[in-house]
Amino acid sequence: MNRRTALLAVGEVLVWWAALLLLWLILISTVDTLEVAVGAGAAGLAALAARAGRRVVGGR
Repeated sequence: MNRRTALLAVGEVLVWWAALLLLWLILISTVDTLEVAVGAGAAGLAALAARAGRRVVGGR
């Protein structure tokens, strides 16, 4: 993996993470520190799973 592909991979995970965290914050009723922390952690795991799933389906 060269530098360009590594940056693209990090960028993809960050975009997934931001989109999923935003969705989490929209769907919860109260926004407090613990909810944001849990949402950020769950979004991070889901972003990594989405990247891995896309790589498997795309063959890259």
